[in-house]
Amino acid sequence: MHELTVVSNIFKIILATAEENKLSKISKINLKVGKQRHLAPDLMKFAFDSISGNTIAAGAELEIERVDITMECRSCSHVFTVEDNTYMCISCGSALLKTLSGKDLLIESIEGEV
Repeated sequence: MHELTVVSNIFKIILATAEENKLSKISKINLKVGKQRHLAPDLMKFAFDSISGNTIAAGAELEIERVDITMECRSCSHVFTVEDNTYMCISCGSALLKTLSGKDLLIESIEGEV
């Protein structure tokens, strides 16, 4: 379960950001997670709940927005969203692709009380 390691690292950033902004309580965290990261949102939420207990983030809501995998074909320049893990251009069939989105792992926002 690599979700635990990822969430643990994100949680360190969240706590540091909360401290920098003098937050006394964190109520909500919004993440953007690319589908190419292969992270399960339910396992991320479970890991977050386990890690955040007895901290200023205890009971906080973890909102996860999944980001589609978008590719650009290096052969014909067609831009498309990957469906069913098929990494071939839907226009020309080429496998020479450039990832435009889907590897994202971003803390979009942290909500809380000062």
